[in-house]
Amino acid sequence: MNRIAILLFLAFPAILSAQTPLQVLRGRITDADTGQPLAGATVLLSPLGMGTVSDSLGYYRIERVPPGRYEATARYVGYETAVAPEIWVESGKSSAQDFALLARSADMGEVVVRAARSDLRTTCPSGINVLTIEETRRFPAAFFDPARVALSLAGAAGADDQANGISIRGNSPNGMVWRLEGVDIVNPNHTPNAGTFSDRVSAYGGGVNILSAQLLAATHFLSGPFPADYGNALSGVMDMRLRPGNPDKREFTLQAGLIGIDLAAEGPFSSKSDASYLINYRYSTIGLLSAMGLQLGDEDIRFQDLSFHLSFPGRKGVSWTVFGMGGTSVNLFEASRDSSEWEFRKDRYDIRFRSRMGAAGLTRTQQIGRRGQWHTVLAASAMESTREGDRLDDNLTPVQEERDGYDQSKLSLHSVFRYKTGDQHRLRAGLMLTRQFFDIYSLNTRGDTIASGRGGGLLWQPYAAWSADLTSTLLFNAGLHLVQFGFNSTGSMEPRLSLQWSPGGPHRLSLAYGLHSQLQQPQLYFAHTGEADNSSLGFSKAQHLALAWHTRVGQALHFSAEAYYQHLFDVPVEANAPSAFSALNLMEDFTERLLINAGTGRNYGLELSLRQYVTRDAWFMANATAYSSRYTGSDDVERSTRYDGRFIANFSGGKEWRKEKREGRLSRVWGLSGRLIWNGGFRHTPVDAAASAVAGQTVFDDNQAFSLRLRNYFRPDLRVYLQRNKQGRSGTLSLDIQNIANRQNTAFFYYDTQRSSVVERFQLGIIPILSYRLEFF
Repeated sequence: MNRIAILLFLAFPAILSAQTPLQVLRGRITDADTGQPLAGATVLLSPLGMGTVSDSLGYYRIERVPPGRYEATARYVGYETAVAPEIWVESGKSSAQDFALLARSADMGEVVVRAARSDLRTTCPSGINVLTIEETRRFPAAFFDPARVALSLAGAAGADDQANGISIRGNSPNGMVWRLEGVDIVNPNHTPNAGTFSDRVSAYGGGVNILSAQLLAATHFLSGPFPADYGNALSGVMDMRLRPGNPDKREFTLQAGLIGIDLAAEGPFSSKSDASYLINYRYSTIGLLSAMGLQLGDEDIRFQDLSFHLSFPGRKGVSWTVFGMGGTSVNLFEASRDSSEWEFRKDRYDIRFRSRMGAAGLTRTQQIGRRGQWHTVLAASAMESTREGDRLDDNLTPVQEERDGYDQSKLSLHSVFRYKTGDQHRLRAGLMLTRQFFDIYSLNTRGDTIASGRGGGLLWQPYAAWSADLTSTLLFNAGLHLVQFGFNSTGSMEPRLSLQWSPGGPHRLSLAYGLHSQLQQPQLYFAHTGEADNSSLGFSKAQHLALAWHTRVGQALHFSAEAYYQHLFDVPVEANAPSAFSALNLMEDFTERLLINAGTGRNYGLELSLRQYVTRDAWFMANATAYSSRYTGSDDVERSTRYDGRFIANFSGGKEWRKEKREGRLSRVWGLSGRLIWNGGFRHTPVDAAASAVAGQTVFDDNQAFSLRLRNYFRPDLRVYLQRNKQGRSGTLSLDIQNIANRQNTAFFYYDTQRSSVVERFQLGIIPILSYRLEFF
């Protein structure tokens, strides 16, 4: 009997391994300023009490981790303690969590780290949010898109349900810039005309992000005064970073839902190398059904994309990555040939919209001694889109009335050198070069050309910054960003300053200032004004000031309050006559006006946020924003901007229930999460019905520009999911319901020539999205 007991005891680990789905948590611990590996750092996984120590290259591994959500804590002597509060471990895929620790001369307590880029905390003390890949899968109706997750944050409001464009702190969505791996890229979205008033292409958003969430590590969303590293943006930055593939074993992901069908693979190139690959292909589900002859709705929408990330870690302090993404999208609408079915203007149009976008690049990172790091990114990106609209006359003959083309390309280089002089001083110097090229044309419903042209130039952006711990509680940042555009030889010199005070305990107070500038949209440079052109327009500029207070109750509950003021100037307004026109109100719009940089604007507000990270399988995030957004045109009258909704309120939260079946052989997780979005309605200009009837198109009463406000926007979303974990695989079945109340939120008003009246158009109603995700190795 004793022999049997001994044998069972010795065999217990093998039995447990066969019954319980276990995984690996891995990552790397480095110095945030230099990228140097930190050997001997400790990592503790709570509440399991499991832990390990990093090796000579800073790597760590914790084996035999059961599926679930955990908190990881990294410690190293002379550095701040970093806590990653929401780590999701699944049986079908190993989990990775990197830590970039900041050296500290005194004990500053624990700092919550939600991604590896801890360096941003020393250069951007306010207005930064980290959107993890786990959140893109947890937040309801996010479509696995970080930009849609950002709509749950303070100060962010969606421009339209159909697209992921964001109005940040009362600014136009055009004020935001997209980055990939640290360089500016063109609009990385499918159907970039989605949700726009004129159905033309936009430079800021689209229906679905081309970069699949399977490749994302984390996305940094910046909305306050930016550090010196960022330029050519007025309101925000969506900075996407890619994760490396698993260097230890091959893993696969299959995901199918209403958005699309994803196939992803990752793993090492060979067992003798740490190099890894990660690749994903996606095809739209609706497009697949359309190809099979099943039509859903009155439009044929199709897209497909391919993304990859290749990582080549170096053993001698040099590492390389190669990345790429590309996709095509089509949106076709065919008018009924039965004229009795024509109810609205669009019903008698054949509309063909096609778009394609691609980006590819490489990065090189080299350690310089023990205190320096040199990082370089080179990337090329381009997008092409065309739109044609044919109106059926009374004889059902198509007559082309609308034709648009929008091509843009960027060849970008970003090289930065970081150096640390002791533990208190950090220096950064970098250069961003972007060769921009535009080729656009647009014809209105009368067949007149309202914009056309091709050209571009080199955008120079050198910068330098110094960060220092003045005392054990004071952190100071000073930077200078220069910008020069070769297209018309315009430029700007932009100081960036911030001061952060951490008096001890959970409190942190920060004050930040920045001067920012941004190029104009190409349709303004190439507008047909009938006189001189607008090619000499300079940058729009903004002075941004923010005061923020952050604190926490325990480790999981965090509160922040941030007040901001933004003064905008050198904004294009009409040159020849006093008018209410201002480029601050543009999205995809065109204009035939001669413009000068003489307009102003001001945005100010207060943002309050309360967040509880996953604790006892529950989480929530609530925030409220009160703001004002005003502008002045060439008529010297101050008005509300289009995006002056006055308030934004969001609540998101969820709960999970776990159940084990048959002594741990099967782990099940039921989850329920919801989101409420309640925003003040955007502004709009009254439609002049009489003038519109004469012109045969929508004519606005510019004397009352943005004097009316749309009804308040309200949208509840719901997500229900079931996850099953088995050894070697995990599956998640989920149902997302966007706008579960089927609320009719107004999109805009326009004059409809078919109905001969002003018509109110609504945003999307209820949309159920069923999807299944399988991960295995």
